Amino acid sequence: MAHEGWGAGWSKTTPPTAPPRARAKRQESEHRKRNRRRAWIGAGITAGAVVVTTAGLGAWVAYDALGARASLEEAAAAIPQLEQRLRTSPDEAQQDLEALQTNTADAARRTSGPLWALAGKAPVLGDDIRALAKIAETVDMLAVDVLPRMSAAAQAVTPERLAPQDGRVNLAAIQEVRADVVAADLAVGSAVERLSAVPREGLIAQLADAADEVQDQLAQVRLTTATAARAVELLPPMLGADGPREWLVLAQNNAQQRATGGIPGAVLLVHADDGELGFVDKASTADISVFDAPVLPLTDTEEALFGAGLGRWVQNINFTPHFPRTAELASEMWVQRMGGNPRGVLSIDPVALQSLVGATGPVTFEDPFGVPITLTEQTTAEFLMSTIYANYTVPSDQDEVFALAAEAVFAALTTGDVDAGRAIDALVGAADEGRLMVWSADNAEQALLAGTVLSGELRGSLPSLDGYTSPKVGAFLNMTTSGKLGFYLETSHEVEDVRLRPDGSQEFTLLLRLTNVLAPGAEADLPPYVTGNTPGEGTIRNNLLVYAPTNGAITGVTDAAGEQVSVLTQIHGDLPVVARTVAVAPGETEELQFRIVSGREQRGDIHVRTTPGPAAS
Repeated sequence: MAHEGWGAGWSKTTPPTAPPRARAKRQESEHRKRNRRRAWIGAGITAGAVVVTTAGLGAWVAYDALGARASLEEAAAAIPQLEQRLRTSPDEAQQDLEALQTNTADAARRTSGPLWALAGKAPVLGDDIRALAKIAETVDMLAVDVLPRMSAAAQAVTPERLAPQDGRVNLAAIQEVRADVVAADLAVGSAVERLSAVPREGLIAQLADAADEVQDQLAQVRLTTATAARAVELLPPMLGADGPREWLVLAQNNAQQRATGGIPGAVLLVHADDGELGFVDKASTADISVFDAPVLPLTDTEEALFGAGLGRWVQNINFTPHFPRTAELASEMWVQRMGGNPRGVLSIDPVALQSLVGATGPVTFEDPFGVPITLTEQTTAEFLMSTIYANYTVPSDQDEVFALAAEAVFAALTTGDVDAGRAIDALVGAADEGRLMVWSADNAEQALLAGTVLSGELRGSLPSLDGYTSPKVGAFLNMTTSGKLGFYLETSHEVEDVRLRPDGSQEFTLLLRLTNVLAPGAEADLPPYVTGNTPGEGTIRNNLLVYAPTNGAITGVTDAAGEQVSVLTQIHGDLPVVARTVAVAPGETEELQFRIVSGREQRGDIHVRTTPGPAAS
């Protein structure tokens, strides 16, 4: 159930930021960051070395500490191969697991018992001895209680077993491992709590750092187990294990920017029953059309930022960067226009579809005129966001082809010969980039989705397992014209001049660049539908929304020349937001700088969520 591409966004927490004392003494290298998840046992080695080299503990303590260190070293060396086998050949991992358990058990045995307990009461160094014992005990618990459960889950739920066969997902395989995966996650959570309860004050510096290190590594493990636990609890009911379920699929088109990606190019209805998936209906934006009044009541802030069109036009439902709100509006519009009772909404864009085609192989379908169209992992995104408008001049034909393409990719994914590993990689990558989002009308399921990257929620901070939080900033685009020039827009961002303030907040600059890569003059050759039926129009116009972190503020906005610019200010939910229209002519770049202050005690890394563009990140 685990995947190396899963990260902080897949669970409800981010990796912890250790107390300032420890962080001031050690900075993570890029190599360490890449290998944190496999190094959680190795962190205990430092602790062993500290006790061994400390005078006055007695030969018997030194002997046990040396033995514990050796066992932890061997356990740490075995971790990379064990993790690799759990991912690629889990049935061969048992021998590695048993060897690791032997070593962690030895380390735990050597740091426990009456003599070690007596040493733990010694003045000065007693705290250090107890801390080392707690580290060894925790590592052994993981080897005994967590890894076997995750190993069993990995053997039972391989990508090949998860891949749909003849249109059906094997839900039984997921349900078989549910109890083990959830128990493993609870065990890791308990271990994190136990280690966080170990007092750092009074420990010698090296051991305090080692305790922080092990806690950090446990937090990384928790990210994986929490994600896996959510997956085994969510997938069966969402795929119809408890009865038939209907889902809406919003196929977004990033050629016309909306906050979460692009306008819905087509809406598909999927029926799920005991893992069996099938399309039962589809609608274009013209089919759903416009409503006389918002289908759901809008807040004053929504009216001010997005206008009544947020609730009247399906093309505008994702003006808001808060995907659960988009999903509620989409579901209600479908019910009022098309009928039925969809119980969830999934959103995906052409870049994500192209990645999935890499797993299915080329996908061929017929357009409304019987002409075969083939999508590949190189051409899918460009076809859906650009070529389609050159080949089909009638908007209804464009909508129909867009829907047929999305349907063909999903059909290939559920019924064809699929590289399951690549498909999972594609889905993970799409979610990480904000190109795949999910909402459930079931409150319990939505509670499990909340806080993950799949939820697409508007958030101003990310919680950490150590009590600190990380500030989260949002920068979103909503195109103000009806064309498809967004295909030619490139965006980038940087976080600069970061300063930690006395109250634990951070002050920093968010630099945003928007570039129109359309060559000057090339707009004359574009189809009218792309230019918004304005001949020769190549300027890309977007409303830019920038959100401050929770309890933070945006204190200034300047252009590339350093001049202050005017913005609209609002509070969306509990987040301060500023808005400004930005126009970018062909071949030009517009740059804006936002000076931002985070909330208090938001000491973690600064996260920036942006509108997914027409090209992969």
